Amino acid sequence: MAKKTRFRSTSKATRTILCPECGRSVDVAAKAMSIFCPHCSKRVILENYYVKGYHASRDFATAGDIVVERRGTVTAPIKTCNLVVKGDVKGSVLARGSVEVTGTGHLRGDVTAPSLVVRQGGSFEGFCRIGAGTS
Repeated sequence: MAKKTRFRSTSKATRTILCPECGRSVDVAAKAMSIFCPHCSKRVILENYYVKGYHASRDFATAGDIVVERRGTVTAPIKTCNLVVKGDVKGSVLARGSVEVTGTGHLRGDVTAPSLVVRQGGSFEGFCRIGAGTS
Protein backbone atom coordinates (compact mmCIF):
# COMPACT_ATOMS: atom_id res chain seq x y z
CA MET A 1 0.00 0.00 0.00
CA ALA A 2 1.22 3.45 -0.88
CA LYS A 3 1.44 5.96 1.90
CA LYS A 4 0.03 9.42 1.23
CA THR A 5 2.29 12.30 2.13
CA ARG A 6 1.41 15.92 2.37
CA PHE A 7 3.85 18.52 1.25
CA ARG A 8 4.07 21.75 3.11
CA SER A 9 5.54 24.84 1.61
CA THR A 10 8.86 25.73 3.16
CA SER A 11 8.55 29.40 2.31
CA LYS A 12 6.34 31.32 4.69
CA ALA A 13 4.74 34.60 3.69
CA THR A 14 6.31 37.47 5.59
CA ARG A 15 6.23 41.24 5.55
CA THR A 16 8.52 43.91 6.89
CA ILE A 17 7.17 46.50 9.33
CA LEU A 18 8.68 49.38 11.26
CA CYS A 19 8.31 49.28 15.02
CA PRO A 20 6.37 52.40 16.09
CA GLU A 21 8.41 52.57 19.32
CA CYS A 22 12.04 52.21 18.15
CA GLY A 23 11.65 52.72 14.39
CA ARG A 24 13.64 49.64 13.40
CA SER A 25 12.48 47.16 10.77
CA VAL A 26 11.21 43.72 11.73
CA ASP A 27 10.20 40.78 9.52
CA VAL A 28 6.88 39.31 10.68
CA ALA A 29 4.48 36.64 9.45
CA ALA A 30 1.95 37.99 6.97
CA LYS A 31 -1.01 37.03 9.18
CA ALA A 32 0.49 38.17 12.49
CA MET A 33 -1.64 40.58 14.53
CA SER A 34 0.96 41.53 17.14
CA ILE A 35 4.57 40.77 18.05
CA PHE A 36 7.20 41.73 20.58
CA CYS A 37 9.88 43.82 18.91
CA PRO A 38 13.22 41.97 19.10
CA HIS A 39 15.05 45.31 19.30
CA CYS A 40 13.16 47.21 22.02
CA SER A 41 11.06 44.36 23.54
CA LYS A 42 7.85 46.42 23.27
CA ARG A 43 4.59 44.88 22.10
CA VAL A 44 3.82 45.98 18.55
CA ILE A 45 0.27 45.83 17.22
CA LEU A 46 0.16 45.23 13.47
CA GLU A 47 -3.53 45.78 12.78
CA ASN A 48 -5.25 48.67 11.03
CA TYR A 49 -7.75 50.56 13.19
CA TYR A 50 -11.03 52.21 12.18
CA VAL A 51 -12.26 54.38 15.05
CA LYS A 52 -16.01 54.94 14.85
CA GLY A 53 -16.66 56.00 18.46
CA TYR A 54 -14.72 57.47 21.36
CA HIS A 55 -11.20 56.17 22.10
CA ALA A 56 -9.03 57.55 24.90
CA SER A 57 -5.80 56.02 26.15
CA ARG A 58 -2.30 56.81 27.35
CA ASP A 59 -0.92 55.98 23.92
CA PHE A 60 -2.34 54.61 20.69
CA ALA A 61 0.35 52.84 18.66
CA THR A 62 0.19 50.46 15.71
CA ALA A 63 2.46 49.49 12.85
CA GLY A 64 -0.68 49.60 10.67
CA ASP A 65 -2.89 52.52 9.69
CA ILE A 66 -5.47 54.44 11.71
CA VAL A 67 -8.65 55.91 10.22
CA VAL A 68 -10.76 58.08 12.51
CA GLU A 69 -14.24 58.07 11.00
CA ARG A 70 -16.61 61.08 10.98
CA ARG A 71 -18.21 60.25 14.32
CA GLY A 72 -14.94 59.01 15.80
CA THR A 73 -12.93 60.81 18.48
CA VAL A 74 -9.43 59.92 19.64
CA THR A 75 -7.88 61.52 22.71
CA ALA A 76 -4.37 60.08 22.90
CA PRO A 77 -0.88 60.48 21.50
CA ILE A 78 -0.77 58.48 18.26
CA LYS A 79 2.09 56.51 16.67
CA THR A 80 1.15 54.94 13.34
CA CYS A 81 2.13 54.33 9.76
CA ASN A 82 -0.59 56.45 8.12
CA LEU A 83 -3.39 58.48 9.71
CA VAL A 84 -6.64 59.66 8.12
CA VAL A 85 -8.74 62.03 10.24
CA LYS A 86 -12.41 62.35 9.28
CA GLY A 87 -13.54 63.02 12.87
CA ASP A 88 -11.68 64.50 15.87
CA VAL A 89 -8.17 63.81 17.16
CA LYS A 90 -6.69 65.43 20.27
CA GLY A 91 -3.07 64.51 20.85
CA SER A 92 0.34 64.47 19.27
CA VAL A 93 0.87 62.41 16.12
CA LEU A 94 4.00 60.58 14.96
CA ALA A 95 3.44 58.97 11.56
CA ARG A 96 5.93 57.08 9.43
CA GLY A 97 3.83 57.79 6.32
CA SER A 98 1.19 60.43 5.67
CA VAL A 99 -1.31 62.30 7.81
CA GLU A 100 -4.48 63.43 6.07
CA VAL A 101 -7.17 65.64 7.60
CA THR A 102 -10.29 65.47 5.46
CA GLY A 103 -12.91 68.19 5.05
CA THR A 104 -14.78 66.94 8.12
CA GLY A 105 -11.71 66.29 10.26
CA HIS A 106 -10.24 68.24 13.18
CA LEU A 107 -6.73 67.58 14.49
CA ARG A 108 -5.46 69.33 17.64
CA GLY A 109 -1.88 68.43 18.50
CA ASP A 110 1.65 68.44 17.17
CA VAL A 111 2.37 66.38 14.04
CA THR A 112 5.64 64.77 12.98
CA ALA A 113 5.38 63.03 9.60
CA PRO A 114 6.88 62.96 6.11
CA SER A 115 3.60 64.27 4.65
CA LEU A 116 0.65 66.32 5.96
CA VAL A 117 -2.46 67.10 3.93
CA VAL A 118 -5.31 69.27 5.26
CA ARG A 119 -8.28 69.29 2.89
CA GLN A 120 -10.60 72.28 2.50
CA GLY A 121 -12.97 72.36 5.48
CA GLY A 122 -10.63 70.41 7.75
CA SER A 123 -8.73 72.03 10.62
CA PHE A 124 -5.33 71.56 12.20
CA GLU A 125 -4.17 73.31 15.39
CA GLY A 126 -0.60 72.67 16.49
CA PHE A 127 2.98 72.60 15.37
CA CYS A 128 4.13 70.40 12.54
CA ARG A 129 7.45 68.88 11.61
CA ILE A 130 7.14 67.66 8.02
CA GLY A 131 9.82 66.16 5.79
CA ALA A 132 11.59 63.01 4.70
CA GLY A 133 13.81 62.64 7.77
CA THR A 134 11.23 63.42 10.44
CA SER A 135 9.76 60.03 11.27
